Amino acid sequence: MPLLLRHRRRMGILVVGIIALLLIGNLIPDPSGRYIWRGGQKLPGAPWYEQLHGRLQRLAFYVQDNFGFRASLPLVRLAIRDTLNSPENGFIYVGRNGQLLFAGQHAAGQSAGALMRKDAVERFAALMMALQRELASYGTKVVVALPPNAQSVDLEQLPEWQDKYPAQPTEYSYLLEELKVRGIAAVDLRDVLRQSTDARRYLPNDTHWTNRSAVLSFNAVMRAAGHPDWQVNEAEVLGPVGPFFLGDLARSLRRTPPLPDENQVLNLKPPGPSTGFVFEGKHEAKPFNGFTYRYAESGPRVLIIGDSYTLNIWPRLFAFTPVAEVGWMHMSKTTYGSCDFNFADVKRFKPDLLIVARGERLFPCLNGSWPDYLTSPD
Repeated sequence: MPLLLRHRRRMGILVVGIIALLLIGNLIPDPSGRYIWRGGQKLPGAPWYEQLHGRLQRLAFYVQDNFGFRASLPLVRLAIRDTLNSPENGFIYVGRNGQLLFAGQHAAGQSAGALMRKDAVERFAALMMALQRELASYGTKVVVALPPNAQSVDLEQLPEWQDKYPAQPTEYSYLLEELKVRGIAAVDLRDVLRQSTDARRYLPNDTHWTNRSAVLSFNAVMRAAGHPDWQVNEAEVLGPVGPFFLGDLARSLRRTPPLPDENQVLNLKPPGPSTGFVFEGKHEAKPFNGFTYRYAESGPRVLIIGDSYTLNIWPRLFAFTPVAEVGWMHMSKTTYGSCDFNFADVKRFKPDLLIVARGERLFPCLNGSWPDYLTSPD
C-alpha cells in the first residue's frame, strides 16, 4: 500500500508539473508569431462599452496568436509529418524535388494503373462515337485530347515510395485503345508533354499545366485535326518564365510551398467579340458557362468541350489561326462531373472541328452519366 501511495504522489507531481508548464508557456512569446493586432474594430461613434469590448477582443486575439506556441506547434507537427512521409493534407503529397501533387479524385491510383473503371471508360468512348455519328451530317471532325494528370507526365518527380510499384495499364491508355477501335481521332498528350525539354511541365503548386504545356498540347491537337497550319508559333505566344499567382494546391497547404510559383508569360491577342450564340446548358459555377469568340467574318468553326485546363488559353490561341468562330463549354453541369453536358448546344453550334478535352482524372462517364438531348445507349 505505501508503494502505491508513493506512485500516486509521483504521478500527481508530474501532472501538476505538466499543467504548470502549459500555464507558463502561455506567457512566453511565440518565435513564429506575427505580432499584429487584428479584429475588434467597431463603427465610429459606437458606445464606450462596445469600444471597450473591441479593445479587449483585440487583446485576446493578440495573446492567442502570439503566445503559448500556437503558431510554432503546427509547424513542428508539419515537420514531423514530412519526416515520416505522412502529409498533413491527404489530398496533397510532395514529389522528389518539391512538386506538389494532387491525390483527389483518385488521381494517383489512376495514373499508376491501380484504378481501372472499364465500364466508365468504355462509356466515354461510346459517347465519342455517338458525337461523331450525330455530327457527321455537318462534316464535323471529332478529336479527343485529354489533359493528363501531372503524375502521368512528370514521372521523374514522383516521390520515391512510388518506385516500388510496377507500372500497370491505365484508364488513359485503355481509352486510347477503345477510341482507335472505334475510329475516333485522339492525341496522347502524355507523350507530347513527356517529350518537352522543359524542367517543369506542370505548375509546381497547382493541379494545372504550365502555359508552355498548354501551347504544346494545342499544337498537337491541331496536327491531329489535320490542320498543321493552325499551329501557333511558340516564340510568338510564349515569353520568359516569371512569378505566377499562388497555386490551388499551395492554398490548401497552410504553409509556404517548397517551390516558388512560376509560369511562362503568355503573349495573346485580345479575345474576339462574342458571336451572340447562347449556350442553353448552364454550369453550377458561372465562370464555367459556355462562351464564344469571333475572329473573322468567314472561316471554320471550332468548339471545345473541356474544363479549366483549356478555359483561358485554347480559345484565345485560335486568334492566330484562320478560324472564324470558336466556342468553349464545360464537359459537365458540375465541376467534378463528366459527360452530362447539353448536346443540343453542340448541335446548334455546328462545329467544323469538335475538340473534347476533359482532364484525365475526371473523364470517365461515372454513374451512367450521358449528355442531355443525345440518345442514351441504355
